[in-house]
Amino acid sequence: MIFDWFKSKKADESKRVSLPSPLNLRLGSAVELDLLPFQMMSEQLRFTLPEGVQTIEAAGFIDLGAGASLCRFYTADDGFIQVSTSGGYEAQNIDDIKFFVFTQTHNIASQSGVGLWVSDSGLIGDKHFELDETRYRRVWDEAVPGRIEPVNFTETVHSRDESVSVYEVDHLAMLYQRQINDSERYEYLLASLEFSSDDEATAVVSLGFDLDMSSMNIT
Repeated sequence: MIFDWFKSKKADESKRVSLPSPLNLRLGSAVELDLLPFQMMSEQLRFTLPEGVQTIEAAGFIDLGAGASLCRFYTADDGFIQVSTSGGYEAQNIDDIKFFVFTQTHNIASQSGVGLWVSDSGLIGDKHFELDETRYRRVWDEAVPGRIEPVNFTETVHSRDESVSVYEVDHLAMLYQRQINDSERYEYLLASLEFSSDDEATAVVSLGFDLDMSSMNIT
């Protein structure tokens, strides 16, 4: 599974600390999702919806500055719940919740491979992103014409497996979207070039959708 990729990353020796747990999402928690609205339009989606209870196997935390953060809760089934917060982790501080499914990963072995994703003509940051003949429009800085620089941030990842030390992943990322036909809902595409060491890079493309708090039962 793609999740196994996390376990192979170079880890640091950071000690475990008390972790943010918005909506009580946490390592080892089980999440049951009510996806009926998306199941009714599943044929229009470019990915397979998750099934059954989702168990959180790892958690990643990203400080965006100015009190804003991203919390990512990775499941055993190659997906993750992303919670965007500002000013705290309580329910009233949550700005956005999305569920993403890992769709493609590309191991990058050369500088030219990096340039394909992040450069003056790279895929990440362009006005549009095409995946399997489906076009997605850039969400971040949508009004800016042409290509923009990818967003750079560092994620600190904690595993449920206590034998795996805490480690960091540097991201160069961009978010895209397309509106689903005959619907007010969107399908999102998150493209990211991820570095876990000086000589190791992976391009990751994930597809996802918006989640409502009420659609999650967390135990």
